Amino acid sequence: MSRILVLGRGFAVQLLAFIVLAAVMSTAQPALAQSNPAETFIQQNVDRGYQILNNQSLSSEQRRDQFRSFLLNLTDLHRIGVFTLGQYANSASPADLDAFNKAFEEYAVSTYEARLGKYSGQTLKVTGSQARAPDDVIVNAVVSAQGGGASQQPVHVAFRVRKTPDGRPIITDMQVEGIWLALSERSDFTGFLQQHGGSVSQLADHLRAQADQVRAESHGNTLG
Repeated sequence: MSRILVLGRGFAVQLLAFIVLAAVMSTAQPALAQSNPAETFIQQNVDRGYQILNNQSLSSEQRRDQFRSFLLNLTDLHRIGVFTLGQYANSASPADLDAFNKAFEEYAVSTYEARLGKYSGQTLKVTGSQARAPDDVIVNAVVSAQGGGASQQPVHVAFRVRKTPDGRPIITDMQVEGIWLALSERSDFTGFLQQHGGSVSQLADHLRAQADQVRAESHGNTLG
């Protein structure tokens, strides 16, 4: 039986999920006294996600539905997905691209959902930003465990914030300790496609299978 593809050599999408969840499950930070819209966007969404995940008046299903909508509005999974295909996006049919984008979204969201509640006790603090262009800003932040300590070193992360055609800010990539995750995923997808004749439809099928496996494992852990 062929080995299941583990994105990002075992951590790309899953580490992406960790960083998003670590951020939104953190202790809410005070509003930043800053005028940088991109920095404010990142920090405010930390607080917003925290409120969703800690709303005890919601059922587990309601909480996950709200978080899913929040996550899809926060990140541009379509842009990220097309980028990860690299040159194969140019030769794929519209139908295959559509199937891939849906499968990529399904896998990413299932991964995030599977990790709800597993990364509590983290805090995220925006530390600054660099503007690459008027609509392209890198926002830097630090994720650390509450109470910290020598054995719990903070993790340096960054968010690439772009704008949608209507001017709304959105996250298009994340960096963890110097590694841009979309670039890592692109490398892994390229490797998979090279081994499967460049078939984007096979990659989509594979991601759907991955999503099913993540959900099954999550459901089993919940029952256990």
